[in-house]
This record gives sequence, C-alpha cells and structure tokens, in this order.
Amino acid sequence: MSFAAPVLGWVRRVPRSIRPGLGPRVERTVQAVRQRLTPYGERAARAGDWVTPTGWVAAAGTLGGLAFGVPAGWTELRVIGLACLLLLLVAVAWLLGRTSYAVTFDLPRTRVVAGETASGRLLIRNRARRSLFATRIELNVGRGRAHFTLPSLAHDEEHEQLFDVPTRRRGVITIGPISSVRSDALGLLRRTQQWADSIDLFVHPVTVPLANDSTGFIRDLEGVTTQDLSSNDVSFHALREYQPGDDRRSIHWRTTARTGRLMVRQFEETRRAHLLVVLPTHAEDYASEQDFESAVSIAGSLARHAFSLDRQVSIYTSTGELHASTAPLLLDRLAELTPATTQLTLRDLATKAVAAVPNASVAMLIAGGAADPRDLRGAHKAVPVSLTCLGLRCDATLTLAQRRIGDLTLVDLPDVHALPRALRSIR
Repeated sequence: MSFAAPVLGWVRRVPRSIRPGLGPRVERTVQAVRQRLTPYGERAARAGDWVTPTGWVAAAGTLGGLAFGVPAGWTELRVIGLACLLLLLVAVAWLLGRTSYAVTFDLPRTRVVAGETASGRLLIRNRARRSLFATRIELNVGRGRAHFTLPSLAHDEEHEQLFDVPTRRRGVITIGPISSVRSDALGLLRRTQQWADSIDLFVHPVTVPLANDSTGFIRDLEGVTTQDLSSNDVSFHALREYQPGDDRRSIHWRTTARTGRLMVRQFEETRRAHLLVVLPTHAEDYASEQDFESAVSIAGSLARHAFSLDRQVSIYTSTGELHASTAPLLLDRLAELTPATTQLTLRDLATKAVAAVPNASVAMLIAGGAADPRDLRGAHKAVPVSLTCLGLRCDATLTLAQRRIGDLTLVDLPDVHALPRALRSIR
C-alpha cells in the first residue's frame, strides 16, 4: 500500500467535511483548491508506489539526519542523512529512462482438467533503440506470483520464456497481467510497468467417459412421447373425424372412403430427450469437500455424455440454472461453481428445477452423503411422473450399491469413477 494514498484521501475528504459551515463563496474557493490539489495528490500516490518500505526508511533517514543533524551540528546524523540522500539519488538515476517491450503472451490451452499441467509461452522483444539492462519479469498466477530474470536485450532482440501452471483442483485461474520491474541494487525504489493483460485458465472437473449403451434410460432416438395430442408428428395415436382447420394432408383416405366421412390422423406429440441434473451446492449438503467435488464431476460427466448424443442438458444448482449451449461452455460454468451461501432442501431444489426446466424428460437427483434417503424420496415426489428419475448419492465412505426407495432407484457412489459401472447396471 502506498504511503501517499492517505494524503490523497485527506485532500478529497477534508473539504467535504468542512463544507457545511462555509458560505457559498468560500465553498467555491475550497472546491477550486481541491480540484487543483487532487491531480498533485494522484501524482504523489503514483510516485509513492515506486518507493519500497526500505526506500521509506532511507527517506526518513535523510529527513531526520539533515533536519536534526545540521542545526545541532551533529556530524554523525549529517553523515547518515547525506548517505541516505545519495543512495536515493542513485536509485532515482537507475530507474530513469524509457523501457519499451513487445510482449506476446500465449496460452495454447485455456481449458484443462484438474490434475493436468497448462503450459504457456512468453516472447519478449526489445522495441527501444538502445540496449536494455536485465530486469525482473513478474507473472501473476491466481493468488500467487511467478518471476524470472529477463537478460539484457539489444535493440530488436527477443527472449522466449516457457512456464508451466500445475492444477490441483477445479476452478478458474487468472494468469497475468505481465509486468516488468526495475529496481536498484538495494531495493529502495521499484518501477513497475504492465505489458500484457490477464488470461483466464478454466480448470474443468474430472469427468469419465460413459458408454452409449450404459444410459438406456435416456436413449430415445425417436423421441419421448407425451400425453399431448397433435395433428402433425411422428407417433401415430388414432383416427378422428375431420374438423375445420385440420391439415388436409393428415386425411386418411381409405377410412374416409369406407365410412363416408372425412377422417384425419391424430398423433402424440414427441420431444427430444432433455436431461435435467439437480445439483445441491451448499457445503453442508455434503460430508466433505471431496464429496462435493465428486458430485460436480458426476454432473459434468452426465452432461458431457448427453451433449455427445445431441441431447439437451440443464444443470440446476442451489444458486440457479447453469446456462450453456455446448459441453465445453457447461464445463466452464462448472469450473466457476462455488459453494452456495443459502441451503435448500433437496425437495425444494427439485421443485425449482422442474419449474425452471419444464421440458425435461430425464431427471438426475444428486445428493451428498449427508442426505437421508427420505430426502431423496421427497425430492422424487416433487418430480412429475412423466420424468424418468434417478437418484445418485455421493459419499467417499460408501461402496457402490443400488437399491429402491419406493419408485426411485438410488445409487450410492464413492466417486465419479464408479459412475460408468453404476449406469451399466441400471435397466
């Protein structure tokens, strides 16, 4: 934090605090003075960013040594003050001069899976007309900071720097910005210049591939029939008498000739499979953070497989629906997912999910080990009978098992790697 920032804040706040007791004319004068002082305060704040804590100690030594040593004739204090002043002047001279770099920041893969390593590349070229001394390059990586020394570069000379970013868990890592830092030998002053913006690295949850024949309960190449009748679809239902407004192409001529009345075909409306994943995201919904991550991975695996079959997918969490049109975008939303601040019961969450996604044909109820089977049964009652429903409970302490709770099939999963085997066993 800059030591000049409080000075700038005082310049901005003091006139406002004394304004109520001033007359209009004096108030205009104070306002004009404040407008004149504000740019200087901002410049002082920017200049203060150059000074390190060691530099402020040297500045205090300069002021103290000269302010007290000269009037008192104290030689030691004068020597300390002059020495500190000389060091500051040398540091200022070292930082003078214009630095000009052309920085190319390349991150070939902006999407990786948790546990993988993302590789990046920096290409730095000296655009100045003269050679530039070695300097320090800093690269922000999430909450951390990586740095390396850029060697001295002649005019138009380039330097390539490769780096790796290990990923341990799901999330979004901001890489950048990239800055050059010039500092004197004693670290009194520091000059930072930013050369490239930041890039977001999406760390997707771990997902597992699912075989096409392992999800028979969501496979419907011809569509899922509903109880809604239509005059134009692919699922034939019955014949009825022609009514004004009916499509003449639906007339069944053989029956019309036999009965002497115009008869039209009637169909049941069909809809494409739409997978709805209900995912609680409050921390207390799960026994551990590992179980929460397993639930997110299971949701991502189901969604990714459904997208590969050209199905529609909706994931509804404790904070609302995750909107995405493709599998990579949906995995991006899962990478950004954080624990919710408000906890909902599984039944309330299922009710909201069904209301938000009324066209769903398959519902997956995901729960943590802390969920009671009765909670899953209550959530199942909130799901319409027309939806195929399956309950998945994530708990690392459980073994893979399947059971029935009323009309609901409940599968206990220790982790995401047990999901393919669990789905293959369901018919």
